[in-house]
Amino acid sequence: MSRGDGGGFLSIDGPFMRVMELVINMLLLNLLVILCSIPIVTAGAAFTAMSHQLFKMSKNEDGYVVREFFKDFASNFKVATPTWLIMLAVGAFLGFDLYIFSEGVSFPAAFKWAIIAIAVIYLFGLVYIFPVLARYETTPIRAIKTAYAMSVYGFFKTILMVALTAAPWIAAMYIPNFILVNLFFGITLPAYISVFLYRKTFKVFEKKQREALGLPDEDSEETDESGET
Repeated sequence: MSRGDGGGFLSIDGPFMRVMELVINMLLLNLLVILCSIPIVTAGAAFTAMSHQLFKMSKNEDGYVVREFFKDFASNFKVATPTWLIMLAVGAFLGFDLYIFSEGVSFPAAFKWAIIAIAVIYLFGLVYIFPVLARYETTPIRAIKTAYAMSVYGFFKTILMVALTAAPWIAAMYIPNFILVNLFFGITLPAYISVFLYRKTFKVFEKKQREALGLPDEDSEETDESGET
């Protein structure tokens, strides 16, 4: 639901209340994502639902966040779950290899650097996969291909998104009490900031896709208004 610009600073439509509503919604979303990710297999649908809600929040279109989250969770579960399980399997393999390296097990240097490089590339796609699932009706393989294509297209933004996503958890490793901050905002705050980084990438990428297909420009406005999912 969109909001007007009327009222004073402390009015119901004023900037203070808008910021407070945003903070509360992000806190609720963070807790919902954590709770709905406990079974692990459901994490894909949870992060996809969060991505959709954060995208709407970035455009001041958020409404009843909890209700809409579960609606998105259910509608995206069928595609988000197998996509997530593919990403999870790859991540588990890479994580296991990196753990072995940290234990000092001897491997050829070339193999170690190859795994590290693949792990970085993996993270590039991971930060885009849930926004892609939230925005498009797609298939798991197509979603993964699109996520990696976008990560390359917006390369420098992708690096920043990865850094933003990792920062709260790296901080918690050195500041134990920081885990409490992560409980409330460690997932949603980096993801919300990332929306403003990848939103333009999505728009430009979609425009290039339309041009490649020979579609007229007027479809851009229609898609932007009614095609976001």
